[in-house]
Amino acid sequence: MQAHKSVTEGRQVLEAVIDILSGLKRHAMERENPATVFLLRHLRDSEPRRVSELAECSRLDVSTVSRHVKSLEEAGHLVRIEDPDDKRACLLRITPGGAQLYDAAMTARCAVLERALGEWSAPDRRLLAGLMDRLAEDLTPHEPRSRS
Repeated sequence: MQAHKSVTEGRQVLEAVIDILSGLKRHAMERENPATVFLLRHLRDSEPRRVSELAECSRLDVSTVSRHVKSLEEAGHLVRIEDPDDKRACLLRITPGGAQLYDAAMTARCAVLERALGEWSAPDRRLLAGLMDRLAEDLTPHEPRSRS
């Protein structure tokens, strides 16, 4: 009986996450593809990366990332720079305009969340934030720990 309950709870969480993301997109009236914002986040918070590294850290296929990179580059949100370690390769770096786009998207999403959580008590907001952080951490792949 316990296994059935956890599957039901897992599905409930998954459906809630889908509804949350859908609501954020609808209420923030995003013009940008969520994948675009997602990729900009990975570039904003790191050193320049190769397309393959961006695909790996974002857990997307290289062809999908390449397509988004092309549109981000055309829009001036990222630039290709020479890889100092391999002159044949290039790295992707976010531009100030790309960072501004990312920040604007996050500000819009945060405003939606602030409105939704406006009536919540401070302890409930802290509890939600803590549980969401914990879930995100548990879903983040980690290097296998050595068994010594």
